[in-house]
Amino acid sequence: MRQSFRRLFLVPLLAAGILLSGVSPAFAASAASVLTLTATPNPSGNYVALNWTNSDKSQPYSYMLYSKSAHESTFQSIPAKDSAKVLNIYPVVTPTVSFTTWQGKSYTLPKSASLKMWMETPNGHNSKGYGEGLISVDTVSIFDFNANPDAYLKNADGSYKYDVLYFGAWDNNNLQDLSVAAEAGTDAFIRTGRGVCFGHDTLVSNDAIANPNFFKLAHYVNIETINHYTPLGGSEISVTKKGLLTNYPWNIGGIGTALTIPTSHSNSQIALGDIWMAYQPPYPYCGGVPQSDSNGKGTNNFYLTTWSNCALIQTGHSDGEATPDEQRVTANTLFYLAQITTDTSWNDHKGQDLDAPDEPAISGVTHNSGRTQYTVNYSSQDNATGYQYYVEATGQNDGAKYDSPVISTSLKTGMKGYSIVVDNNPDTIPDGSIITTSNSYTFSRPSGSSFYIHIAAVDNAGNISAVTHYHTDELVSVTHPVSISYAIDPNSSTPFTAPDIPITNHSTFPVQVSVAGLKATSGIGDAAPRPIRTGTA
Repeated sequence: MRQSFRRLFLVPLLAAGILLSGVSPAFAASAASVLTLTATPNPSGNYVALNWTNSDKSQPYSYMLYSKSAHESTFQSIPAKDSAKVLNIYPVVTPTVSFTTWQGKSYTLPKSASLKMWMETPNGHNSKGYGEGLISVDTVSIFDFNANPDAYLKNADGSYKYDVLYFGAWDNNNLQDLSVAAEAGTDAFIRTGRGVCFGHDTLVSNDAIANPNFFKLAHYVNIETINHYTPLGGSEISVTKKGLLTNYPWNIGGIGTALTIPTSHSNSQIALGDIWMAYQPPYPYCGGVPQSDSNGKGTNNFYLTTWSNCALIQTGHSDGEATPDEQRVTANTLFYLAQITTDTSWNDHKGQDLDAPDEPAISGVTHNSGRTQYTVNYSSQDNATGYQYYVEATGQNDGAKYDSPVISTSLKTGMKGYSIVVDNNPDTIPDGSIITTSNSYTFSRPSGSSFYIHIAAVDNAGNISAVTHYHTDELVSVTHPVSISYAIDPNSSTPFTAPDIPITNHSTFPVQVSVAGLKATSGIGDAAPRPIRTGTA
């Protein structure tokens, strides 16, 4: 929300400057038009290509991009870099780890500083570590950082060295809070638009553990606190939000994907921002129960939450241990938080097609004469995801900030095909695998007197529609004796016709009805059954 406040106060401040200094109002007018932004959807790549021009050549500028989808109410800053330089500010602990990076450099660091090992050590998944060569990590203890934060944050000329800060990772952050100076330095870093990832038990303030200086920064992650110790956690989490953070540089998986982590937990924190991963029931850690705030908003069931350029991740409860899943999630989060660039173009992979196609509409079901082959006809169409963007420019000499006008675009990747299952179950969900790209599907009739057709539409971004379930009910053979009494004159030459017997068809197809035979009782003896006409109901 910070950019909204800046916008509210920017106009009166500029106006005051004009009145006091006598500067021509034309300067304020030109500030609004100095930036021009275009957004071009790329359906085949599932991203939005952004390009912007700045007509002010009087000084160099850095830029931040802001967006919101049609499903969101607030603009947030978004990733804008293809690499990330990270400073890990770790709590001081005794255990150490030794490792050699993909560049051949060897290190021995406190185990709480394992981030560098995770990101830069070759593993079975990538020869350059979970950072894939895109993320480089420097380290400093929180004690040293607290003593002189600017010595680690800035170059000699006052410019910042890093794209992202990472605090952690250790249980309780080993009871080490930020100093007043370090909190102020981190606050200033965040306000420039640079990213910060807070680890487990940093942003806490309850009756069991409190880091008052860390917690002054909690509003940047859009979290609130529960005053008493209220943990919720476990070792199983699942993806709850789809977007760039879950698919770049590592494809973590779609919504519902299960991930394994060392046991961790939220700590009396209510997340009101974007929740990317949440713990799975039964929440074995301390028997936690999901809670919201006093207004019924947010939840304490989160493993990873972000808001604009800040994140809170529950990595660290395990004292420096991390599964491959957790290391991949951490890498994606750090990359996601690198949001300041000096370039004037960016392919926004956060701007993805997130909307599923319409639920398929079945227009008809036909079969061959022997009812051994069936054909179902259906249709669906894909839906676009709408986005709005603006870019903010910051003068590197005078710090002046200008915004471009807000622009809109939409991205639709198009239909890929249909996932279809035919079985005897009423609520089967197709797995998303494409069975056909056609608007009709022919299949062999399954066994049984009835069956179900389940159809989901899939687009080229992998979004799966709601499932259409269609019940086909056929009574193949029914023996239903009927006993009725008629008086027949044996001397009459007029043929006897029995009255019609009503049969109600509750199925979705015509039902062939036949009478296998007729048996009459005369009182003298039984006549042999004989076939009679058949009809259709």
